[in-house]
Amino acid sequence: MNKNRELTQHRTELQRIRQAITEISSELHPDDTRQLIQKLNLLEIQWTDAERSLTVLIDSLTKRRSEYQDFENKFLRFIQWFENFLNNEINQRLNGLTIQTSLEILKNDIRNIITDKRKYANELLIQARLLQSQLTDQIQIEIIKQKIEQLEHIMDTIEQHVEKRIKKTEITCKMFNEFEQGCENIRLWMDTIETNLQRTLPTQNTNEFHIHQQSIAAIEMDIEKHSTVMSSLLALGHNLLNDTDISSRTIDSLSRRIQTLEQRWLSLNELIKKNENSNNIHISWRNIDETINRVSKMIYDHERFLTEIKRTSGDGLQGVRNEYESLEDDKEIQQIENYYSEILRLHPTADSNNEIRNRIKDLNHRWKILNETVHETCINN
Repeated sequence: MNKNRELTQHRTELQRIRQAITEISSELHPDDTRQLIQKLNLLEIQWTDAERSLTVLIDSLTKRRSEYQDFENKFLRFIQWFENFLNNEINQRLNGLTIQTSLEILKNDIRNIITDKRKYANELLIQARLLQSQLTDQIQIEIIKQKIEQLEHIMDTIEQHVEKRIKKTEITCKMFNEFEQGCENIRLWMDTIETNLQRTLPTQNTNEFHIHQQSIAAIEMDIEKHSTVMSSLLALGHNLLNDTDISSRTIDSLSRRIQTLEQRWLSLNELIKKNENSNNIHISWRNIDETINRVSKMIYDHERFLTEIKRTSGDGLQGVRNEYESLEDDKEIQQIENYYSEILRLHPTADSNNEIRNRIKDLNHRWKILNETVHETCINN
């Protein structure tokens, strides 16, 4: 541009030369004047051609510079998009997918973005190769070559990265869905088990106790089977917690779900222990029940014998004395009292309806009447 301006500025020199020739032409031979004018005309033509050539060259260089600058700007914007997409945008798009069901839609959206960017990159590559073919400066040619290689590498890299991220997200979604379904299944199962474990049964009914024991044994076997399921489910949950691609919001939700599972599992095992204690009470009640029945039968046998003796012969006194000597003492009744006191000490609400207490009172009363009858009979005879 400077050279073109310089030629334009010096065109006035040609005019001054033409003016000078005109002024001295009267002093020159006509042939000399004509030769000078011809040479001046040729110089003007060459001068005009030089200006035109320089203008074309300058316009071409200006256009090339503009095209190169346009390529540079597009190239830099593409690099910025690439870095932002890898570091931010893809994460934002995939964030939270583990609690959504729109993975297929999002996969297509991301792939469409990559396809559009591939078209854009191909256009940049065409532009870069065209610029490369027009350049003569080896340094600039090498720079363009490097940018072309960089563009091709970026597109290969981003496509591989996106497919890898999508595949990993699909795996994470599958794991999360399995965890969600597993949580729901185990929750429903635990609801049923807890309901069955919390049922209150009459503590003194032996038949119901036997049925209850069978039910508890089945529940314990079921819990043992589900312990493996629970361990696997918790392990899956902790693996998801360690997944760096899951959003913080989802991590918080996962953490709460895992804590709830662990707490309910502990509560379930505590209920089993509580039922074991309840079983111990049942066993104690059953022992008391058997002892009460045995002592009651013994008292009944003595009562029946005394009645029979009184009704029959004169050997009544000797018979009563013999029977009195064979009467068992009250050790078993005392043992029942001891059992009963120990159960109430461990479980204060065990005999809430006083059924056992009343049966023990009845035994004591019958035992007292029996002994009084024997003594009275002996004294009167």
